[in-house]
Amino acid sequence: MGIFRRFPFLPASCLLAATGLFVSAGASARTAAPVAPMAVQESHPVSAYDFAPLPVTTGVVAQYLPTPAGDVDGLMLTDGTQVLCSHELGLAIASIVKPGERISVSGLKGRDLPIVRAYAVTSPRGRRVEDAGATSVRLPTPTSGPDIVVSGTVRTPLYSLHGQLTGAVMQDYSVIYLTPAEATRLAAWLQPGRPLHAVGNGSTGALGRAIDARDIGPAPGQTIRVAPSDAPAAGAFPGSAAYDEIPGATSRP
Repeated sequence: MGIFRRFPFLPASCLLAATGLFVSAGASARTAAPVAPMAVQESHPVSAYDFAPLPVTTGVVAQYLPTPAGDVDGLMLTDGTQVLCSHELGLAIASIVKPGERISVSGLKGRDLPIVRAYAVTSPRGRRVEDAGATSVRLPTPTSGPDIVVSGTVRTPLYSLHGQLTGAVMQDYSVIYLTPAEATRLAAWLQPGRPLHAVGNGSTGALGRAIDARDIGPAPGQTIRVAPSDAPAAGAFPGSAAYDEIPGATSRP
C-alpha cells in the first residue's frame, strides 16, 4: 500500500494499474529466457561527418584489392574503376560486399585517373559502412614462408589512396606492389596488356593474392631486383651502436 501513501491524489484505478505494471515487469524479469544477441544493423554510420553531398559511384565489384599482409585497401569494379579507401574501411567493406555484387560508393572521383577515394559504401542489401577517421597500425608483410610468384598479363596499373602509381593489377586480379619510386621508374612494364613476372613475400587467400615485389620483369629470366614497398628506412639498425647517433651533430671530447 506504500504507493497509495506516496501518491494520495491519484485515482485508485490509476494506482492499481501502475501497481500491476510494476508487478508484471518484475515477474517478467525473473522468468524471461536469455535474449539472443542482436543482429548487425543494416545501416551503421559511424562518422561524425555527413557524406551525402559527395558524388556517388555505382558499379559491380570484380574483386577486392588485397594487401600483401592479407588486408583490403579497396575494390576493383568491373568497369576498371579502383575504389580506394582507408585500411579500416577496407576491412569493413570486405564484411558486407563480395565480388559480383553492385555497390554504391560515396567518395571523391579522380581528376584523370580511374579511381574513387571512398568514404562510405552501401551494399545491395542496404548495409552501409563509413570511414570513421580512425587510424590503426597495418599488419606488416609476412617475411617467412615460401616466395609467392605472380606471372601473367597486366590488367591495369595500381594506384595508391593518394593517386600515386604503386604497382599493377593482373588479369587474374593478383596485385603486385612496388614503391612509388620503383613504380614510376618501371611504369612501362605496368601498362595494360604487358607481360609481367614478379616474386616476393605476400599473402594468398579468400580475399585475393598480393605481393611486395622483390624481383620483377617481363619474363622469369628477365627480372631485376627492386626495393620492396615495406622496406625499412635507411639507417642504423635499432639497438646498434650507431642507432643513437644524430646525423650532423658535433661530438664532444
